[in-house]
Amino acid sequence: MNIATFTPSACTKCETCIIHHRAVCRAAGPHVLAEFNTISRLRHFERGQTIMAKGDEATIVGNVVEGIVKLENDAADGTLQIVGLLYPSDFFGRVFADNVRFTYEAATDVTLCCMDRLAFEGILARHPEIEHELLVATLDELDAMRDWVALNNCRTTMERVAALLYTLARRSTNQTCSEREATPHPIISIPISRQDVAAYLGTTRETLSRNIQTLVRKGVVNMLDPNHLELVDEAALYKYAGEPDEDLLHLEAGNPDCPDLADESLTDIVSHFTGRD
Repeated sequence: MNIATFTPSACTKCETCIIHHRAVCRAAGPHVLAEFNTISRLRHFERGQTIMAKGDEATIVGNVVEGIVKLENDAADGTLQIVGLLYPSDFFGRVFADNVRFTYEAATDVTLCCMDRLAFEGILARHPEIEHELLVATLDELDAMRDWVALNNCRTTMERVAALLYTLARRSTNQTCSEREATPHPIISIPISRQDVAAYLGTTRETLSRNIQTLVRKGVVNMLDPNHLELVDEAALYKYAGEPDEDLLHLEAGNPDCPDLADESLTDIVSHFTGRD
């Protein structure tokens, strides 16, 4: 297993951070930002590196700055199953707990703003506005899980595929401006393998490929390479997803095809942040 080693690196410059306006630290005033500057470090991980493994001591928390992180949990057969994806500005790690609940792996090359967990908990205790932002982020993710589970109970495979692509497109446009300047249409980056995507959606790789090809033939997306699609018709894509635009904005996490695990997954999301079992 390719596990990253943490070593000292330069402090982040919170005032000029590209995700500051969207991360949990966005409510911080100048004095609190100075505290974040003191305890935060930028860490870089290559695709495939394990950031934290399930069961590890929970020593760090933070935010995704660039790239995508996947969360994995042990499946019944002992393999790792993807249970969520984290994008720029998303919070990672578990506060108020001694051990990591999920395995965090770099799905792409990533940059993380890492903070010592205990030091971050100290900031939460001293500054309720930051604790409030973390609570809001937790509730947003909980809502996303509930929406994902509820809406996918009656969805076709095409609707599940379209919903995921729509979500990836919306999240991708929040990462950087460079890709948007290079093309008039959003670029959908698929950071995990087709097999992983299929498992995430509760279908097969072959069925996934057929549905994507259907969207290509209908002129909804263009295939750029195996991991990138150009979104040509955004309105058509969310119509294929079968849900209003405002509902799709919440679909970011969860395993859509495991209703038996729905309640457990919701509990995991809450305890992932709060440390309550």
